[in-house]
Amino acid sequence: FHYICLTVSIIIIIALLLFNIHIYRSRKHLQKDEKEMKRLTAIAEEANEIKSRFLANMSYNIRIPLNNVVGFSQLITDDTGLSEAEKREYSGIIQNNAAELIQLVNNVLDLSRLEANMMKFQLQDCNVQEWCSELACLIQMRSEGSIHLELEAGDATIHTDINRFTQMVSNMLLYPIECKKRRDVKMKLAYNTEAQNISCQIANSPLADPTFSSQKQFILQKTCHLFFEHFNGTFRIEEPNERGSVIYFTYPTK
Repeated sequence: FHYICLTVSIIIIIALLLFNIHIYRSRKHLQKDEKEMKRLTAIAEEANEIKSRFLANMSYNIRIPLNNVVGFSQLITDDTGLSEAEKREYSGIIQNNAAELIQLVNNVLDLSRLEANMMKFQLQDCNVQEWCSELACLIQMRSEGSIHLELEAGDATIHTDINRFTQMVSNMLLYPIECKKRRDVKMKLAYNTEAQNISCQIANSPLADPTFSSQKQFILQKTCHLFFEHFNGTFRIEEPNERGSVIYFTYPTK
């Protein structure tokens, strides 16, 4: 009887110990989950705040060119005393603002599609050296000679949407806002055999220059980041130094 009582007591003690250990672990898990929940809540609140500021700034950036388009259109329509020179001037203002508005909307749509992982790509092989030769001409033409690009590229082949890839890299090389000041930009693109990717360094990039800080610059930076992340590459901006603003990105080879 004593042995039975002792055995039962030991079993009860072990059960209580196991129960207490279980309670302790459950509390630890709950505390860990609570900390994680607080962290995620803080991230969500920060994201909502950023989104709210983004939408507020976007509405402001959209209203300006839209008001210009509407205002000068009404002026041309209602004011019959305008000279031909004034009509051409106002028409040019309307076209420029309309183009700016369309570009802004397209950038926002691209950003939204990338964030929702709904962007459609037409993938094909691309020889990097041949692509760089065309890129230099494109930048010269689109910048109207204001961007002087010094380009160095290694031989490699990537599988990508060439138009989208060109658009992303062009965004890093061109001014994010209207500017005609001459700027020397150096782009070095190399093939990394160990990592099986191409790595690129763009020194004095206008897209990373704090001087041109704007909502449009933020959208373009975010779009580039999501694009390269989608294809298992990387995108980062280095703090300005003696070489100016530097952008690094990588993209996997075929």
